[in-house]
Amino acid sequence: MQAEQSQPKENPEYGAKKKLIGDAVAQVQSLEKITSKKNGKDWVILKCEAIYAIPDPKGRLTTLEPGDELSKVYDPTDGESVQELSDDLFTAGIEFNKDVDTEDALLASMAEAAKGKLIYFRTWAKDKDAKQLENSKPGSPSFFQNINIKSKNLITPENSVPTLPF
Repeated sequence: MQAEQSQPKENPEYGAKKKLIGDAVAQVQSLEKITSKKNGKDWVILKCEAIYAIPDPKGRLTTLEPGDELSKVYDPTDGESVQELSDDLFTAGIEFNKDVDTEDALLASMAEAAKGKLIYFRTWAKDKDAKQLENSKPGSPSFFQNINIKSKNLITPENSVPTLPF
């Protein structure tokens, strides 16, 4: 059997982003500072993986599944963003040592405390309007993804058991 050959093309660096809707319990994979290759700007990324998707109590459509990546990005040069990271960790019940000398030491303390912990996430997405789509960069998603960390009290013994497909 001979398949028709088309011109090969390079795989994209990132695939199309999935629109995440719903609640999930996720496990922290890492909390680290990265530097953007495009403009050299630093970012702090809290990267988690969903281990249990919470069914919507009203039966609404959800797209979150175990194994989905849930990440929040913070700007380490913005005081409000750093405070948001601290508030998010507090809300998730993650305690870390604040009595440190440098920002890097604080980030290391946060990362050490967060690794492997469970966090309850709520996600939703809003579609971009025609003008926003027109102004978007080619290949960018057609929606705005929102991710919020909810109270540690929403994590129960039932929803903290991984349901990842192996």
